[in-house]
Parts: sequence; structure tokens; C-alpha cells
Amino acid sequence: MTIYNIFDYAEGNDVDGSNPTSKNSENYIQDPSSKKDKFLSAFFARIFFLCLLCADLCWGAFSLLLLSAKLLLSILSAFKIPFLTHSLKKSFLAVKRALVCSIALTIAIISPALGIMFSCMYFIMYDKKGVDEIVPSSLKSHFKEILPSSPFA
Repeated sequence: MTIYNIFDYAEGNDVDGSNPTSKNSENYIQDPSSKKDKFLSAFFARIFFLCLLCADLCWGAFSLLLLSAKLLLSILSAFKIPFLTHSLKKSFLAVKRALVCSIALTIAIISPALGIMFSCMYFIMYDKKGVDEIVPSSLKSHFKEILPSSPFA
């Protein structure tokens, strides 16, 4: 097996192709990050966000259904049952979170960084407890740096 000097590839010492380690050699990889790889990466990222959006819409519909049932029961009981009132507030929060996540995921299909930024901005500013419940564990470490007094710190 031939041993190649990797610095010959980067420097391009032999331009005429007589040296087997030159850039014109068939052993040289022209562009390791091809356009096809970039396209597939972007495509599958968008597909992933689309799948998350579908799951979020299902979660939002279920949360809205629960909210309407709890609201009906609360109205019939004239808001006298404290457990039902507390559960109604939690259901409203779930619907609100589902709405924010669906907006962020819709934006993320077009621009992933912008969609993630919008969702992070909402949870940092308005729903710090939602960081622990909604935000993936891979992003929680970033929130720990921003919010030292957060519930998951």
C-alpha cells in the first residue's frame, strides 16, 4: 500500500500530475462536502422539523380538546372546584405552549436557526418553567448558562 503525504494535497506541490500524490491524481478527494451532502442535510433537517410540527399539531389539538372539556365542566360547576380550576389553567398553558411551538416549528422549516431562536426567546422571556418541560435536554445546558436561577439549575 502506498503511503501518501497529506501535505502534498493541501499545498499542490506537483501540478503536472506526474506525482501520484498531486491534486490531479485519482486518489485525491476533490470536495469532501459536496453539494449533494449539503442538500441532503438541509432536506432531512426540514423533514425532521415537519415531523415535529405534525406531532405538535396533534398535541395542540389534544390540548385544545382537553381545555374545552375542562372549561365546560368548570362553567357547569361555576368554578367552585379548585382542582378543576387548577387543571384548567394547566390546560390553557399547554395550548399556549403548543401554539408557540407550532409557530417556531413552522419558521424552522424555512430557517432552522430562526425557528429555534424564536422558541428559545419565548421560553426565556415568558415561560421559564416550560424550559424544563418542553426544551430538549441537549439545549438545557445552554439555558443553564443564560438563566442561573432557572428551575432546572
